[in-house]
Amino acid sequence: MANIIGLTGQTGAGKSSVRELLRSKGAAVIDADTVAHDITDNNLDCIYDLVSHFSCLILDEKGKINRKALGKKVFSDPKELAMLNKIVFPYILEAIEHEVLGNIAKGAENVVIDGATVIESGCGKMCDVLVSVVAEEETRLTRIIKRDGITKSDAEKRVRAQKPEEFYTENSDYVIRNDSTPAELERRVNSVLKNMLLTGSKNSRED
Repeated sequence: MANIIGLTGQTGAGKSSVRELLRSKGAAVIDADTVAHDITDNNLDCIYDLVSHFSCLILDEKGKINRKALGKKVFSDPKELAMLNKIVFPYILEAIEHEVLGNIAKGAENVVIDGATVIESGCGKMCDVLVSVVAEEETRLTRIIKRDGITKSDAEKRVRAQKPEEFYTENSDYVIRNDSTPAELERRVNSVLKNMLLTGSKNSRED
C-alpha cells in the first residue's frame, strides 16, 4: 500500500531540498505548482470560469491566462484571491488525484504531493501524511535573497504574506526543521520515513 505524502512549508525553508531527498529515496513526486500552471494554461473549463469572474482582461493576445494581470487583481484583494482559489483548486485536485493513482498503478511505494498550499487547498485530505518544512525567519530571508536575487525588503514581504510557523506545526503530522546542515536535513528526512514505516503512516510529532 502506497503512502501519499503531502509536502508543504514556508518559503525559504527548504521544501525543495526535502522533496529532492525524498525523490532520491525512491518517492514519486508530483509538483502541485506545475499541475496548477498546466491547468490554468490548458484546461478550457478552468480558463472559462476564470474569465467569467475576472473578465477577459486577464487573457493575453493568444487567449492564455496573463499571470501578471491576474496577479494584480488578486494579490491586493483577499476576497479576490479567495475566489481565485475557489475556482482553480477543484481542477487542480482532480488532476493531482489522477497523477497519484497513476503513480500507485506503476508501483510507487511513496507518492509526494509537493505544494505551497497543500493544506489550504484541501489536497491534504487525500494524503496519508502531511509533512511541513520550517526554518527560522532570518535563515529563510537569507535563502530567498540568494535564490531569487531580490532585496531584503521584498523578501520580508514574501515572508510576511505567508502563514506563521504555528499553522504548519498544528496542521502537520511531521515538521522538519531545516536550520542546520544538508547532512542533518537528510538525517531528519530519514527519521520521518523510518517513523512512517514503523507506524503505518501518521504519528504527530516534530522531528
